[in-house]
Amino acid sequence: MTFLSEPRSDAAPGAVSARARFEPLLLALLATLFVTLVGLRGSDATGIANSDDLMRLVEVRDLLAGQSWFDMHQYRLGLEGGTLMHWSRLVDAPIAAIVMAVTALTGDPALAEAAAKIIWPALTLIFAMAALMTACARTGNAAGRLPVAVVGAVALWTTGAFSPGALDHHNIQIALSLWLLVCLLPGSRPVLAHGFAGLVAVLMIAIGMEVMPYVALAGLYVTLRFAFGFARPAELRAFGGAIAGSALAVFLATVAPANWGYDACDAFSSFHLVVGGMAGLGLVVASFAAGMAARFAALAALGVAVAGLVVLAFPHCLANPLAGLDPRLKTFWLEGVIETRSLADLWAADPFQIVGLYGMALCAFAVSALSLRRGRPLPRGQAVAFLSFLAMGIAVTAWQQRGFIFAAAFAILPLGFWIVRLREAMPAQRGLSDSLRLAAVWAVSLNLVWWIAGAQAANLFASAPTLQQQAASVSARDYCYTADLYAPLAAEPAGVVLGATDIGAMVLLHTGHRAVAGPYHRNTAGNLLLIDAMLSGPDAARATLAAHGVTLIADCLNGADGFDFIAAAPNGLQAALRSGTLPDWLEPVPATVGEPLVLYRVRP
Repeated sequence: MTFLSEPRSDAAPGAVSARARFEPLLLALLATLFVTLVGLRGSDATGIANSDDLMRLVEVRDLLAGQSWFDMHQYRLGLEGGTLMHWSRLVDAPIAAIVMAVTALTGDPALAEAAAKIIWPALTLIFAMAALMTACARTGNAAGRLPVAVVGAVALWTTGAFSPGALDHHNIQIALSLWLLVCLLPGSRPVLAHGFAGLVAVLMIAIGMEVMPYVALAGLYVTLRFAFGFARPAELRAFGGAIAGSALAVFLATVAPANWGYDACDAFSSFHLVVGGMAGLGLVVASFAAGMAARFAALAALGVAVAGLVVLAFPHCLANPLAGLDPRLKTFWLEGVIETRSLADLWAADPFQIVGLYGMALCAFAVSALSLRRGRPLPRGQAVAFLSFLAMGIAVTAWQQRGFIFAAAFAILPLGFWIVRLREAMPAQRGLSDSLRLAAVWAVSLNLVWWIAGAQAANLFASAPTLQQQAASVSARDYCYTADLYAPLAAEPAGVVLGATDIGAMVLLHTGHRAVAGPYHRNTAGNLLLIDAMLSGPDAARATLAAHGVTLIADCLNGADGFDFIAAAPNGLQAALRSGTLPDWLEPVPATVGEPLVLYRVRP
């Protein structure tokens, strides 16, 4: 394989300019085309849809139907009155714009939604690839564009966050996290880069709180570099000023004036405005400190002040938002969420998946750690940044496996730079050992190789099918994730549907009913109603459902919830639905008998 490199100094100036301009764009577009086409090819394969992608489309529909920009209620989820969602209009808006534009061109809203499912992930991937190409430019690694693009395309594809249909916020969060890392790397135009990093950090928090560890790390990284004299005051000033200004702008743009005093912890609110504004302005003030002792004193004072503000004014935001969940929700919902599994859970239940989740990131971590000691193959300044973000990504993945999508993204640049440094150090005429060494470095830098290795190990040594193997053979229809199953439900008079949490978004997307349950921590009351009803005896369940106006029950026969409910309460309503002897207050919808999703009308 050949590598692109900087044009020779005797090349024509026009050729140099054209190549520098179009090469990064071409690589970004090719990477996006690869991920999109592979995703489209696999779109008809087995597997189930992501509930968050479905719910995002429901939110976009509501916004286009006239729901207020500031109103984040999902009125058809949960008990009467709906559920206040913790998501952001900052993601709804561009998807809605795509749907509006394609609808205006074609007159077909369904086609517009289908186009948005392809266009939005592709746009976020181009944005992520642009960050990687910018990193090559900022660090003087133009020769690394091709390996970075290849490693990046494969890594971002394997996260699944950029495949067609991915409307959730994970793809834009990955792209923004890459921009955050790229802007903090030692390189050209550091003041402008730090200012952009401050803006990116606020946008990340505004879109979703799961990125808080990386934003906090970025703040610590910038302040320590300034304290030790590795960053100029102007860089800290730009970073802090951008945070304060962006926090105010995002707050005004996304929070209704009536809610300015509402201090939610899991969605952008006055808490984030106050803390972000104080921290940002405090960094601006601290940037004027002269001398190492004064810099440390100023930053320490700021840290104490911000911590004190949080403890005194927002102590509830220090707790894990899921820690206070009702024990029933933990048992019948949270413990079954695959993406929240810890490293210990994986080791006990699916150890072969650890290879794919951690392999690439650990390899990049090792390269960065060795560079920190030796100064090669990566410069020490870059190694510090890569090591910091990789350590945080790996730690978050050990806590909840969904962190791997960020850990893999942070591994792209150090591995891509490693490849090009190794190639540059080799003679023009490579021997067999050189070629084998380069091939090995390429192999361990590609995330797909790690996933294949884990799958092959599972095939050889696993005593039972792993979750990954099970997921590969899942039928979307059998697990109630195809639209045709909801046609009979859509034909019923508008009402309230009791069904498993996993199908709540499908009910909202394909029918006009209200779904009692859905996989969202803010829908506590609705999810508890599902659990209580399914565990109760039929007579007690009837009274409970009548009190909340439930008119229909949707039973997904292969859903995990149902089996859990039957095991916990053999005489409960869920067990009665599967027993063949229905309570007299229920009648099956004839068109659904024998289907994976069976519907029952609740007789008045």
